[in-house]
Amino acid sequence: MAKEEWAKILGGIRLGRFIAIIASACVVVAFFCKLAAAQDGVLSGSEAAVVKARVEKIRGLKLTANVPVSYLSVAETESRFSTEFARETSQAEIDAGVGEGKLIGLYPPDMKIERKDLADVALELAGFYDPRQKDIVVINRPIAVALPERFRNAVTELKKLETAGTLGHELTHALQDQHFDIEAAQKKYKGDTDHELAYKAIVEGDATLSGFSVVTRRVDDQTIDYFDTHLQDIVPIFMGRTEGKPRAMTYPFIFQYTEGARFVAEAYHRKRWDGVNALFTGPPLSTQQIMHPELYFDHPTPAKTVMLAGYEKVLRDWKKVDEDTLGELMLKIMIERTMGEQTPYVEAAAKWAGDRIVALQKGKSMTVLWMLTFRDAGCADNFNRLYSGILDKVLPATTARKIEQRGPAVFVMIGDGAIRYHEFLPEVWKQSRIDNAPIEAP
Repeated sequence: MAKEEWAKILGGIRLGRFIAIIASACVVVAFFCKLAAAQDGVLSGSEAAVVKARVEKIRGLKLTANVPVSYLSVAETESRFSTEFARETSQAEIDAGVGEGKLIGLYPPDMKIERKDLADVALELAGFYDPRQKDIVVINRPIAVALPERFRNAVTELKKLETAGTLGHELTHALQDQHFDIEAAQKKYKGDTDHELAYKAIVEGDATLSGFSVVTRRVDDQTIDYFDTHLQDIVPIFMGRTEGKPRAMTYPFIFQYTEGARFVAEAYHRKRWDGVNALFTGPPLSTQQIMHPELYFDHPTPAKTVMLAGYEKVLRDWKKVDEDTLGELMLKIMIERTMGEQTPYVEAAAKWAGDRIVALQKGKSMTVLWMLTFRDAGCADNFNRLYSGILDKVLPATTARKIEQRGPAVFVMIGDGAIRYHEFLPEVWKQSRIDNAPIEAP
């Protein structure tokens, strides 16, 4: 896990940022055996050098600079983050993100998140790579129970194996930083959560496969397929462990590792590690491509660029607090939350072709404007009818809402600002663009 992603917890936590933030939290240890790290898991200098050599051999890349490794306690790790949290994260920003998610049906109406809840996620880390300090931290969690002497050697070996996997994962992030400048790449995707999550999926998918290969000391199609198949088994375990938290908070988190590893494995099968390296120069452009790899590898289908405009003059007394692209993944999660995880209606999300969402605030009131485009007018009509029912289900009858459709485009308006939709709707259709083209009148 690259530590710069933790900095995203600190910045403007609106809906898109909030989603990306939760997805950034890393439990690498879950992939290598969920045990609390003991001091016996610390690798010696020579053992760490072996892991480094394996990572370089597996990935076919050399570290261009030394990467120091530190072993910190949970308290020391928490301290390393706490100053940044206190300085850069406000409760108002968190509240805005949660409020926006409630309006569109992504979060339950009773959801509450405090700044401390986000800071506490740091305690789940197994380790991280910090691109600013250019170091790796592996977190030690001493075992709280006494072990019989006959078990200690076995536990020590298991812990060292776990640490080797974590270190292999984080050293892969160091390679990515040194060769592909992943921090700069992620900055380009600010304001596009969908694109950002897609990029993080290749970052974490690569590191997850590499870390596993360090442990197994074997890299081939069969081994990667075996790992990828069983990696999916941790999803219900993880979701069960985070039961009670909204799926929109927890699933994007695990998506990066499970679906990211599956996507990166496809690149490996096609062109080995050269194919994986190529993902960083020509990355997937949406979570849709991660979820449906054929839309990247076989018949490339990038998301359409949606520009939402025309409401500004009428709603000039409202402050824009967020603008983002949510993508197929978050649309799917919203439908599953409101209609049930096994609902056939989730097929509507797979027909997504692009979106742009804007959140406006005036005092304590919030308005959400959301323009989505689908593969064709029929798919848009299906979503229009489905989402109308979802909003009736999740919103109080007193909450203003309006949905309009033109061909494959659907425009959603929710909140007090939607009361004036008749004043700005003609200009929205006139000024908004999909792939720089006007939205044609029906």
